[in-house]
Order: sequence, then structure tokens, then C-alpha cells
Amino acid sequence: MISNKMAFRLKSNWDLKKAKLKARFPKLTEDDLDFDETEMKEMLAKLEFKLAITSKELQLIIETL
Repeated sequence: MISNKMAFRLKSNWDLKKAKLKARFPKLTEDDLDFDETEMKEMLAKLEFKLAITSKELQLIIETL
């Protein structure tokens, strides 16, 4: 589950995090990383599936970028 704190951090510096995610995981596309606040949970679920990782793993990756 995504916290409000994480949602704010994602929104505030998403372009930087998106670039770092694309560099770390080249199979991610612009569509995979298209940030829309109303569909954030769906985007994160898609990333978890595509990268075959848990939500906690994805959260840790995003927070450490």
C-alpha cells in the first residue's frame, strides 16, 4: 500500500526518479512510467508485475533512487 508521504515524494520529483528507473530497468517504457496521480496505484501495480517484484521491493527501490 502506498502511503501519502510516498505519493507526495513521487509527485514532487517523478521526472528524476523516472529517468533513474529507466536507466536501472531498461525494459521499462514511457507508458510504464507515465505518472497520473489518479492512477498511481495502477501504475505501481504494473511496475511490480513487469519487474516481478513486490510492492515493498518497489517502494524501497523508488525511495533509494
